[in-house]
Amino acid sequence: MDKRKYTYIALPVFIALVILYLCCFLPPSDIPEVDSPFPFPFDKIVHFLMYVGFAGASFFAYVHLIIKEKRFNYFSAIVWCFLVPVVFGGLIEIIQYNYCPGRSGDWLDLLADTIGVLFVIPFAVFYKRFMGKRNGSR
Repeated sequence: MDKRKYTYIALPVFIALVILYLCCFLPPSDIPEVDSPFPFPFDKIVHFLMYVGFAGASFFAYVHLIIKEKRFNYFSAIVWCFLVPVVFGGLIEIIQYNYCPGRSGDWLDLLADTIGVLFVIPFAVFYKRFMGKRNGSR
């Protein structure tokens, strides 16, 4: 694998590690309580935004790794840019529930993660089309 590929993979891996740290290794006492101006807890907004970043970076990396080779595959894009972040979010909730003292697994956190990933899809499709036209592929 050439160095350019490592460059694109580094961002989603870094974001995944930050999410893992924030959700599993940061003591609950270090997380500030923030009042939410919305009808749902502020931590759900944080989960949503973390997974917008994770899924967006994953799709960005996927497009840039594949677009030059002109072999974009929607099934692979769905696996790497949708299923991997959602499964990762689910595994973090399981890890929190079973192994992180002071933390609990929360289905609503996983729902917020999934909504964040789904939010990226229209932007990802637009970006793929833009890059495809720019590079002369479909």
